[in-house]
Amino acid sequence: MVVENAIKIIEKLKGVLDVQKLSEEDKENLLEIESGRKGDIIPVINRGLEECMKKDFYLVVLKNEEFRSPPIPTVLLVTDKGRTLGQELISPQEKEKYQNRKDAYFLSPEFVIFKPDETTRSIQKEKEFFILPSVPFPELDNLEEVIDVVSCSPSTMGDSYLKDKYGYPQDPHIATILVGFSVSVNDKKN
Repeated sequence: MVVENAIKIIEKLKGVLDVQKLSEEDKENLLEIESGRKGDIIPVINRGLEECMKKDFYLVVLKNEEFRSPPIPTVLLVTDKGRTLGQELISPQEKEKYQNRKDAYFLSPEFVIFKPDETTRSIQKEKEFFILPSVPFPELDNLEEVIDVVSCSPSTMGDSYLKDKYGYPQDPHIATILVGFSVSVNDKKN
């Protein structure tokens, strides 16, 4: 019943095309796909997916551009020393904020790279990683029995896998996210 209630809430959100419960087989396939990205030239570490898959339940949401923007960036470029080198821009205000800054370079309209300053140029070469963090999914916060809600974006390869699995075209205007949540201890007993 908990999963069905979560699906009903998500299905009603603007821009949602489909919501499905992720099977164990698909969970394993996604984890394998994402772990393979750690060997890329600039490794992709999907911390959000790792966290999402530790929950009791996980849903696949297929969405279009009408779906709301995420509350925080879903892609960060960081170093092993903890410095942020770049990030996804999620709002027009953020894009405007960086538009005229001399220390910012737009890799794409939605991603900005920060140019090194004098203090960071002398730092020894640091390893760089793309991090896909977990992202809040507030739409399920009011479900009484649901706790520890997180969402995440799969990498481009994971997104492609999910679109194929659920019969959606490889259209850049359609994207997938995963929503993971657990249920309260009291509800597990019922």
